[in-house]
Amino acid sequence: MRILFVAAVDFELDVARKARPGKDDLFLCTGMGPEATARALRELPLRSGEFDLAVDLGVAGSYGGRLPAGSVVQVVSEVSGGMEGSILSNPAPPGLFDFLPRASGNTVPSLDPQYRCPEADVESMEGAAFFEACLEAGIPFAEIRSVSNTVGEADRSRWDIPLALAKLHEALSLTFRNK
Repeated sequence: MRILFVAAVDFELDVARKARPGKDDLFLCTGMGPEATARALRELPLRSGEFDLAVDLGVAGSYGGRLPAGSVVQVVSEVSGGMEGSILSNPAPPGLFDFLPRASGNTVPSLDPQYRCPEADVESMEGAAFFEACLEAGIPFAEIRSVSNTVGEADRSRWDIPLALAKLHEALSLTFRNK
């Protein structure tokens, strides 16, 4: 199984590298935000049949603190920038991440509160662009996020990124243990 792992920053990709050592996977660091992600995936470019699966992974904020730090979810729908009517959904590949709770995501182009969608479970900055690229290319995909903070928490010293990354690694290791 050849997997394309996509993340905004390299330390998020390190989690996947540790979970799949020695595999013929591709690890794509896109940069932060939907525009950077869309550009990186266009430049790749994504082609059906080149990868068995694409996985967007990383840390995320939880709306209203409904998910505590360290919670790992499979994002199955994304709304772009808090805009109604722009919901993308993914019937994720069965079997791989079934043990993870399903969640809704909100992709924000910046941390400006106007883009927030409190009805969503988690906030990321790349999910919708990833969904669009994979749907267009016809590649099976999944978005896996681990919560590091509550959305709107400005004090980054209160974000638990080490815990979020450790739990993300644990989830990927369980998923790909024998694959």
